[in-house]
Amino acid sequence: QEKGKRKREKGTARAVAPLFPFSVSHFPAGGRRRGRQQGFTLIEVLVAFIVFVLIFGAVLDALGMAMRNTRRSAEVSEAALWAQSKLDAVGTIEELEEGNERGEFNQQFRWELDIRKQEVPRTDGLASDTFPVDLYRVDLTVSWGDANQRKEQHFITLRSKLKEGQF
Repeated sequence: QEKGKRKREKGTARAVAPLFPFSVSHFPAGGRRRGRQQGFTLIEVLVAFIVFVLIFGAVLDALGMAMRNTRRSAEVSEAALWAQSKLDAVGTIEELEEGNERGEFNQQFRWELDIRKQEVPRTDGLASDTFPVDLYRVDLTVSWGDANQRKEQHFITLRSKLKEGQF
């Protein structure tokens, strides 16, 4: 045998690490650890759960509101596009005449058009009938939704039309 080294005899077992990293002597007779316990108490878990539920509820509410706002914005944008199309047609494709009309763009969007002659006060001292064009106020209301939750947008513009016999 070399100095400082022991010879292991056949049949002897090697040292094995214990299955539990603590010794029995750390536990009092009741089997519980002394000192500060590891983990969370029931109160801590309940408080954390309540905080989580409140935050989760607020996030869901914010997402729901964002979805409603997105849908409303899309509806208003579509109404504005329909209105622009209708107002572009007034005085070009459709005759510019005083009166009131109603119609539907599709199953969802409806329109109401009111055209009235607009008097223009002259500041140059000349009579208003000497002005070569007639000016019309065009009021367009685009509505959508059912009778209980009807939504609408209102659009106003001015259109001019040459008087008969001018140019």
